[in-house]
Amino acid sequence: MAIADIGKTNKKGDETRDKIKAVGRELFSRYGIDLVTTRDIAKAANQKSVGSVNYYFRSKDDLILEILADAAWEHDKLQMQWLDRLEAEGAEIGLRDILKVLTLLDSPEAEEHIRLFAMLNIYRRDLMQTVFPKRWDKAYHRCLAYLETQLDYYDKKLLRQRMYFLIPYLWTLLATRHRPEHQNFQFWAHLWSNPVSIENLLDTAEGLLRQPPSEETLTAMARQGQEGGA
Repeated sequence: MAIADIGKTNKKGDETRDKIKAVGRELFSRYGIDLVTTRDIAKAANQKSVGSVNYYFRSKDDLILEILADAAWEHDKLQMQWLDRLEAEGAEIGLRDILKVLTLLDSPEAEEHIRLFAMLNIYRRDLMQTVFPKRWDKAYHRCLAYLETQLDYYDKKLLRQRMYFLIPYLWTLLATRHRPEHQNFQFWAHLWSNPVSIENLLDTAEGLLRQPPSEETLTAMARQGQEGGA
């Protein structure tokens, strides 16, 4: 085989690999991780057999990891760009601004990411913890730094824990905005067609962050401190 022919073969192989990833990403974000098989992906990608998927990706988990890493990198980049733009404008950055960075409500690309993240967070939390921490979470930590300054009336550890509650909460709800194949789509379509819904969702997110810790939470923290020092 000539060198020129080898180059053509590699290029075709790259295109096939990219197509499998793109199809897998769309199917996973639409139908979930468990329901979609490698056979489904091969068929949707116009491959003759599931062997094509296995050739480029050793396992379904390897394919998911690559798709997740790509989406996480893209999402982090979009959030970083939004933060850069806010900072360049020079105006005071409030809690509502940070929530809009975290949700990227006006970005169609981010909507697909969030659907994928929501699915993975339900079915494969182990993979989420493999990809995100210390890799594609720079924007998240920049947002957290702003929040720690604005919500300095309670413990930073509690704030970080609330962020762990907040992000999946937002992902799960935002993932319902574009799921036409869902059996309850009419309900969600009606909900999200109301312009009040998005602002109300952000209100609940803001409330989750602003609410001072209760006496019960403070008591539990004090007890934990005593047990930790015992």
